[in-house]
Amino acid sequence: MRTYLPYLLSVAVLLLAPVLGCQFPSLAGNSVSDADSSAQPHDPDEIVPFTNVAGTALRDGYGVWNDRPGVVIFDYDRDGDMDFYVTQMGGHANILYRNDDNEEFTNVGSAAGDAALKNTHSTGAVACDINNDGFQDLYVGAWGNPADDLGYRSPQEGNLDALLLNMGDGTFADITSAAFGPAVNARSAASVVCADVNNDGWLDIFVGNLMDQDFRHFEDLNHPGHYNKLFINNGDLTFEDVTESAGVQGPQILMQYPDGTPVSYRYDETGDVYVGYDPTTTDAQGNRVGEPTGQTHAALFFDHDDDGDQDLWIANDADRLHIYRNDSDASKVKFTPVARSMGIDRVGAWMGFAVGDVDGDLDLDVFVPNVGFHTLIQPPREVPRGTCEYFGRFATGTCSHFLLSNRGGGRFVDVANSTMVDPSPWFPPISLDPATIDPGHQVPTGIAAYDFGFGATFFDYENDGDQDLYWFGSTMGRGGGPDGHIFPAAGRMLRGDDTGAFEDITVRARLLDITHVSYDGLEDDPSARANPEALKGRRINRQLHENGKGLAHGDINGDGFVDLIASNSSGDIYIPGLPGGPPATAPRTGPLFVWLNGHNANNWITLRLKGRMAIDGTGSNADGIGARVYLTAGGRAQVQEVRAGSSYLSMDSIDLEFGLGNSDEVDEIEIIWPSGRLQLIENVDSNQIVEITEPEE
Repeated sequence: MRTYLPYLLSVAVLLLAPVLGCQFPSLAGNSVSDADSSAQPHDPDEIVPFTNVAGTALRDGYGVWNDRPGVVIFDYDRDGDMDFYVTQMGGHANILYRNDDNEEFTNVGSAAGDAALKNTHSTGAVACDINNDGFQDLYVGAWGNPADDLGYRSPQEGNLDALLLNMGDGTFADITSAAFGPAVNARSAASVVCADVNNDGWLDIFVGNLMDQDFRHFEDLNHPGHYNKLFINNGDLTFEDVTESAGVQGPQILMQYPDGTPVSYRYDETGDVYVGYDPTTTDAQGNRVGEPTGQTHAALFFDHDDDGDQDLWIANDADRLHIYRNDSDASKVKFTPVARSMGIDRVGAWMGFAVGDVDGDLDLDVFVPNVGFHTLIQPPREVPRGTCEYFGRFATGTCSHFLLSNRGGGRFVDVANSTMVDPSPWFPPISLDPATIDPGHQVPTGIAAYDFGFGATFFDYENDGDQDLYWFGSTMGRGGGPDGHIFPAAGRMLRGDDTGAFEDITVRARLLDITHVSYDGLEDDPSARANPEALKGRRINRQLHENGKGLAHGDINGDGFVDLIASNSSGDIYIPGLPGGPPATAPRTGPLFVWLNGHNANNWITLRLKGRMAIDGTGSNADGIGARVYLTAGGRAQVQEVRAGSSYLSMDSIDLEFGLGNSDEVDEIEIIWPSGRLQLIENVDSNQIVEITEPEE
């Protein structure tokens, strides 16, 4: 038996437990292994593409009305397969797609009690079992009405976050008022995550607040934010706001003139001085706008220092990356800022997070998407503004993605520029030609040279045992609209190679965030590689991108291979105008992509954890959120953590999907539960979904 974490060495007894579950009968028939059990080992050079089945699988349509649509993959009815939830703007009901097997989904949102939230401007969402009854509940963030010129101090109907209790009968009940009282969050939510931050067995909620859209002006020296929220679960369907006392509401931003002098504002009423925040700015009702803090796009809970509790990472726009070490105990919830001491508190346009063991060393690494190369094409800005390219003039700023290699003990090193990516012959980023980068900027290399991103996720695309990476996103509009030229990007699928390097297989995997791409015959057409016009005719062109936002992964058809669901913003596109006149525009829904993995002959295993709080009220939370799992098969060891909330606006399935390659058996599964209980399981057959129950103390 191997033990992987330093703090395990002090544990004298390791609990041995049998597997308390087996493959779910409802999914067994969909297992690719049933049909391919005698297949030859998978050719590692073969690329099996994804297929977008949104047009056929989503019976009620795949268009979304929302600027920031979130995606949550979860089993809301606990029937063993993955359903998913998509958020929409006010006037359009949120969508709850029930998995009906046979790769078909039905929108049951309007029939699921309060799940639709039709009058709410919904944004990011998360599914977590807040009352440990075995059913995942929903927390849905909200934003303000577009162009109403009101801040969060002037809430109107439809601008409050919502907590929806899963009743276990296919419906949800809105318990927001009773759960939060006057502390309910309003008008600014982006991403939401859950974790048991004080290890009491109850899941707590962190809300990352962006800012009401009407007041997000990057050209302005005034860059208001909205304090984030940490709600501690009282265990009785109520929550306590401990944001300030826990130390996570967010510090002031860094805003400075070219000579390094801070951009300061004095508030005469109190004598306080703020950096990058003008407290005299008011909304249409005369209320003060925002707070002196950053604008949060994404948040992440994970145990980055291997001490057994959940630490907090926060991705802010035009602000530093913020990392908080969890120093809570039984008497208090307390987080300590450590990004500066870790040497990674750079200012960037940080958008999301993806966590995975990139280099196979059994430490969890972190990818943090940024603006990418786009802003480096232009000369550095001289006028102070809240953007990463302006801060690039200082040592504190960067527009490049972070790939943070975990060196153990809470130490991370950015290796993005040195992490090589074998580029796509059909879709290389233009930044690979150094001449495209303005001489005033340092030329990015490696993964740092790649495109803008919002949603990001690590997963084992081909079930070969290493981690692959997909991200996508665009900032202002879709390619066919008036703002589509701003940071145009169409997604990147990078296949890992076990050493920490990647190959760009976006086109071959058919994962461009572009509609109606003609992929057929592309690899057999060598002339297309050097012919941009031929590629554009196939719609392989970054200027044709959609406006990517939410991204989540999960095995939605139960074949053992991870699928992807991606959401795109609605927005204006060009339509023919009057003869001789300028083109007109018209609003259109943003498309959902439901990309099913084409799968291969590799083996796999999927783990579903069940904490004892759902059984006898002891131990870990019902879904084992925060558990760390080490798995060994065929001489290869892997690691994953169970997380509720992932990347930008969205949430991956909480199932842990492990690729096993040619191994037909798992040698060991070692679990470190949030309660601290340890569990070892040995000799488990591959190609099944296994439910594992936390052992008794």
